[in-house]
Amino acid sequence: MAVTALLPLLLLLVMSFHYIPKLLHEVLGMACLVLAVVHVYQNRQWFKSLGRGRWGFLRALGTAISLLLIALMLASVIAGLGISNYLLKDIMPLEIQRSIAIHQYHVSLPYALLILCGLHWGMHWRGWLAQWKKLVPLSMSPNTSRITVAVLGLSVAALGIYGSFLNRVGDRLLMKHIFATEATNQPGEIYVLLLMGLLGLYVVIGVLFDYVYRGRKTQ
Repeated sequence: MAVTALLPLLLLLVMSFHYIPKLLHEVLGMACLVLAVVHVYQNRQWFKSLGRGRWGFLRALGTAISLLLIALMLASVIAGLGISNYLLKDIMPLEIQRSIAIHQYHVSLPYALLILCGLHWGMHWRGWLAQWKKLVPLSMSPNTSRITVAVLGLSVAALGIYGSFLNRVGDRLLMKHIFATEATNQPGEIYVLLLMGLLGLYVVIGVLFDYVYRGRKTQ
């Protein structure tokens, strides 16, 4: 549970490279990769289960998102190592270090990674939340719980949509060369908050998708 919670938080810190020393950015990037490897290892039984059971739409989508997450994480870190200013500066050839394409991949792919991370987290939210409730039991009435969830969900979604425009996420995903955005002109705390909103937006979408799809199956 700790690894699951730390992974997206560490990703947010890595994506805040405008506000932290470059060396720390590279170290945090490697730490994020290590944590992702730990997460995959902890869930290694999932790979063994791929050949068993029925394959419905929800399972196929979840599997595709998980595999894409692994691929994008590797691609982002490899691209980052290629343009490293510290950890591999004396090892990488200059043509790789100065490659505009590799630099663009390293800058753009984390936004796709953050979106997929949100969807992945949202589609597994029920199980994750159930585990946390065992450690931190919360007692709220059903009405209070529904109102709280609705208010939080709408607030996070609104922040995520706003942050998407300020971060020009669409242009990022299209691999457009962007030097700065309205988001990067904000103080570091605001920038991280906008990224959290972006992550939260897709967590909400993943939760809603899981809830609606499973609800239809039970009808």
